[in-house]
Amino acid sequence: MPTAGSPSRSAAPTLFDLAARSITHADVFGLDGDQQAVLDHVRRCLADESGPRAVVVVAGGAGTGKSALALTLLGEALRAGYRARHATGSQAFTTALRKTAGHGSRATQKLFQYFGTAADTEPDGLDLLVCDGAHQLRATSNTRYTPASRRSDRTQAAQLLETARVVVFLLDEDQAIRPGQIGTRNYLATAARACGATVHGTELTSQHRHHSVSYDTWVRGLLGLDAPLSPPAPWNGDKDSAPRFELRVADCPGELEQLLRPKTEVGASTRITAGLCWPWSDARPGNPLVEDIEIGDWRRPWSVKGQRAVGGLPPSAMWAIEPAGAGQIGSVYSAQGFEYDYGGVILGPDLLWRDDRWVTDPAATRDDALDGATAADVDLWVRRSYRVLLTRATAGTILYSTDAETRALLHDLISA
Repeated sequence: MPTAGSPSRSAAPTLFDLAARSITHADVFGLDGDQQAVLDHVRRCLADESGPRAVVVVAGGAGTGKSALALTLLGEALRAGYRARHATGSQAFTTALRKTAGHGSRATQKLFQYFGTAADTEPDGLDLLVCDGAHQLRATSNTRYTPASRRSDRTQAAQLLETARVVVFLLDEDQAIRPGQIGTRNYLATAARACGATVHGTELTSQHRHHSVSYDTWVRGLLGLDAPLSPPAPWNGDKDSAPRFELRVADCPGELEQLLRPKTEVGASTRITAGLCWPWSDARPGNPLVEDIEIGDWRRPWSVKGQRAVGGLPPSAMWAIEPAGAGQIGSVYSAQGFEYDYGGVILGPDLLWRDDRWVTDPAATRDDALDGATAADVDLWVRRSYRVLLTRATAGTILYSTDAETRALLHDLISA
């Protein structure tokens, strides 16, 4: 791991550093065998202009290179003269792509759409539509802002499928973390067949984000996502891998910051995230950030709420990639889809270890999106949200829980 005076891990460019170049140049991301096989299949589908509508469903866990593949597909199609677009269900991720890959070019910015706006494309108006984060697909594209004259009973999947003769869906089902997110492999394949499309399904398995081949699997086991009744396994440290992924536990939020500080001093990117267990205030006149997160005498603000920069601080969508975002705490909404070198994760009182099992407390969450959800749904979404937060870092994660019994479990599982 980096120490004072050692080279920074952040020398490697991020996905957003490479996004613009991927549109104009080939081989920017250096795809592996699984990714290359998808690229080759999509090439053949695009070349077969007289064939039936083709749908490719690509599943993959955190860090398996789905977004790099999505941008490569977009860039190659555009360079070959095809009409192509990229779409996601994430406001933060799409905004970040527009501001990085599309910087200074309105035409390039329009390449990046939300699922709802992409669904407005005229039928067969595209050759290729790449849907990244398709687990965030919703039942319809209607929102509370959709005028009555434009509301539709058609599913969002059906609308997206008719926009292009080749549609690629990339998804991680365990990153569906909110009510109404319904994109699964089976759902998408069924929708595709219903519109007469051929369906090709595949999975990405190679790890591209973490300096660990087993970290995401360990996180899933920690949170009981695969086998809820099985006890979490100790972290083995990936002793045979180099560089090793660093995993530690802090006993207070101040210690978490202290452990991250040396990483920042040598140029690594660091961010702290937390479960949504504290209010998230709007900016106030003369006080752009409210220190909503209070843990003892430690107080910090969330990232800027909304889509506008405030007082030189980045909006929520740019929190993970702009240097000025380092002083605020990120939520799952500002972190999902992004990565950084080192991450600190604060487990709040919504997830507690009690009597050899996890207990989720719906009353402890401040996420309005979960209002009215069943206890079972809240339990699943809270665990999945922490999995998202725990899998953002490439080189190391530092955990802290506000609960003493939960910290004791983490200490037992993780040795420094």
